Amino acid sequence: MSMQSAVVSLKNIFEPGMAYVAVSRVTSLSGLYIVDMDESKFYASQQITAALESMRQASPAEMMPLLQMREILSRPDTLTIIHHNTEGLPAHINDIKSHHEMCLSDILCLTETHLQGSFVADSLQLPGYNLFRRNRHLSYSNFPQIASRGGGGVAIYVRSHIQAREKQYLLNVTDLEFVALKVDAPVSAIIAAVYRPPNYEMTSFLANLSSLLDSLEILDCQPIIVCGDFNENLSSTAKKPILELFQTRGYAQLITASTTEKNTLLDLIFISQPDHCVQSGVLRTYHSYHDPVYCVLTFSYV
Repeated sequence: MSMQSAVVSLKNIFEPGMAYVAVSRVTSLSGLYIVDMDESKFYASQQITAALESMRQASPAEMMPLLQMREILSRPDTLTIIHHNTEGLPAHINDIKSHHEMCLSDILCLTETHLQGSFVADSLQLPGYNLFRRNRHLSYSNFPQIASRGGGGVAIYVRSHIQAREKQYLLNVTDLEFVALKVDAPVSAIIAAVYRPPNYEMTSFLANLSSLLDSLEILDCQPIIVCGDFNENLSSTAKKPILELFQTRGYAQLITASTTEKNTLLDLIFISQPDHCVQSGVLRTYHSYHDPVYCVLTFSYV
């Protein structure tokens, strides 16, 4: 309840936080009249005080890592890649546009875009970026039960000054939600974004993912970066066949901290030449169950 004015008596305060709740009902200080004033009535629960004292202090480098690297990110020999499960691009495009660090990406990979049809609204365009996308219903030939479901979909935004070509037709790559790009300038790399629905049977997914990696490696361009939400929790003790597949091919996985509200590690970045990576980690967001993950690559020694 909010009021323009109120008279508040502190005489019978008997609970922690009660006085604060009482005096905070008015919309302005000029409308507040306090009687039976007693400063000792303003106190917090000991549990709250203990919790505040136990909280570790967050550093700017931890909360805003890319903003601390802006000088490095502006160099022509670096490439900043961010992956984010948006849980719906139309619903969260304004959140992405206003995010304090996603706007620093050179390559912004998105999964669970929830896009449909061939038309892309102007509101989904990011100024200064080109958009490549693949909707869920176009991604499956042999799994109509997945193709017909809503959701899913993958997209990649690429800064306009970067020369990138989409590799749409790759040999034996079917039944996979992915977008793959070959970056030609100002640096060379292959970047793919992949989404695995949680109900996609693992054996079939691994076979199609292997075909994708085969096709990317045939392009004879390094490094290869594959990011996405694979719905394989690297924080659990269960077997991790997707991680094992990449490791057997010589890829390193860069993300080590949890990426979701339930402290699971589902959003991953695999790279064929980890020496290119100067920093990687998890960003903070407020609009999705998933936090974005990122890596900054340097090509200065190549």
